[in-house]
Amino acid sequence: MLYTGSVDTIAAVSVKKSTAMKHSLLGFLSLALLAGCYVGFGVLLMIIAAAPVAAINPGIGKIIGGAVFPVALILVVMAGAELFTGYNMVMLGGTLRGTVPLSDALTTWFWTYLGNLCGSILFAWLIYMSGVFAPDPWHAFLNKVATYKMNAPWLELFFRGIICNWLVCLGVWSAARCTSDSGKILMCWWCLFIFVTCGMEHSVANMTLLSIANMLPHGPEISWGKMFGCNLFPVTLGNIVGGGFFVGFLYWFATYMDERGAKRLESIKGGSGSTGLPRAGGSPEEIKDVKVKMKS
Repeated sequence: MLYTGSVDTIAAVSVKKSTAMKHSLLGFLSLALLAGCYVGFGVLLMIIAAAPVAAINPGIGKIIGGAVFPVALILVVMAGAELFTGYNMVMLGGTLRGTVPLSDALTTWFWTYLGNLCGSILFAWLIYMSGVFAPDPWHAFLNKVATYKMNAPWLELFFRGIICNWLVCLGVWSAARCTSDSGKILMCWWCLFIFVTCGMEHSVANMTLLSIANMLPHGPEISWGKMFGCNLFPVTLGNIVGGGFFVGFLYWFATYMDERGAKRLESIKGGSGSTGLPRAGGSPEEIKDVKVKMKS
């Protein structure tokens, strides 16, 4: 079938994640906390690398930030951790495939989000205590980015959240389809390079970045209230749509329609002119056989 193997793989992962949460919520939260920290490493490296360059050339600064931030998802995928944005695709895919109920999907979303938030704030506090962002140009760069994120139009942030997690979940989806570690890393890198360089919005990354900005000296345009109400709320909704609909739902829907079409063809097989047709998603050998029969 079209993408049956990949859709079933994601569905199987959803069962594994849901079961792990039920076995030990504390253990599950620990891995969600780690994911928040791993994304924090990406934020740390992005700001350290991009700030000095952005002060000279903002465009090149964005490219450099995009080139180094993907370490965040690479750590999550390769080391193993529970990331809310990836769960938007995985758990909805399992629900659509019938492997986990919607209630389990929503529950895992809640706990991963909470765990990611705790990990992000913890990591932000560690960075604040380290003092690496205290001097300029890093402090000025961080304040500038945080000021925009906390005061941008709601709809703008929502749609940037959609595009962002569409790309993040494409990285996770593609990594699941790769058979080598180098392939997984490459796909994660490309997808995150696009979203960071283009200025899209990732809820978990923002948890760390905006928390650091709130801990460092700042003006009234930066606050904890604006972090949650003006940024994380619309961005989180956008992330759910981007990963859940544009990756989880659409790949499931395409596969479902392909499988339904295959069953329909099987039910009419034997009718006039139907015996020579290959099944939907047939192998190259089957298609080749049909072409030979048509020529003869």
